[in-house]
Amino acid sequence: MSTFKEELRFVRSSSALNAHLTRLLRHMNIKVLIVEDNPITAQDIEEILIENGMEVVGIARTANQAINKSRALQPDILLMDIKLDGEKDGIATVHDIYKTDYFPVIYLTANTDREHVEKAYATSPAAFLSKPFDHKDLIHAIELAFVNHYKSVFETSDIPEMNRSVFLKNGDKYEKIMLEDIQLINADGSYCKVITQKQSYSLSINLQNLSKKITNPLFFRVHRSHIVNLKWISGFDNQHIFIDKHVIPYSKNYREDLMKYLHKL
Repeated sequence: MSTFKEELRFVRSSSALNAHLTRLLRHMNIKVLIVEDNPITAQDIEEILIENGMEVVGIARTANQAINKSRALQPDILLMDIKLDGEKDGIATVHDIYKTDYFPVIYLTANTDREHVEKAYATSPAAFLSKPFDHKDLIHAIELAFVNHYKSVFETSDIPEMNRSVFLKNGDKYEKIMLEDIQLINADGSYCKVITQKQSYSLSINLQNLSKKITNPLFFRVHRSHIVNLKWISGFDNQHIFIDKHVIPYSKNYREDLMKYLHKL
């Protein structure tokens, strides 16, 4: 059976994504949320991660803490103990988190009975480590989960299914952008241009295909060439929407649905 390190080496060398993923690991500290009800164990894990160049964005002891902190902190990886203080265990907690967000999850548990394993598999975990675990296996599992997740994202397109945040390419690296910071998305031939207040990003996907991936209700298509973030609209007239310095035309086909929203403001 291959080790996590061997699998990671295979992933890194098996496709043209090698350069992008290597840059990600080099330029980004992998952000980990630790969900562990034993404070001593949580502290030990935190020290291991920090020693290996990772960023611990928070520690949660209960299901509610895990849900709230994952939404607020947007980690790259969830490190989830299956047994938690309170009524909900780690598996139920992941189910709740996945109602609004998705983060690759690695389960930690001292209980490896078949019932718990099958329940955990239902959430499609990135890895499943039994306590006590080897420190190197933990680090390799996190790296592998990170690489595999973003490998699948990049192979599918330059932008994942939109939820609360996306990674957008800027030069040689990918930057994490919160959806609420995106003002509008414009067609640019067979490409798209994603515009925030500070930066614009070019994506190698056309607007028609991109619009099929956007499930977030903040975004509304107002024209065959324009998608806008409704929260950024500062005004409108009979033909245009205004967002900061941008003047965006809207077509008759979208006018009725758009007005239903705007009249509620």
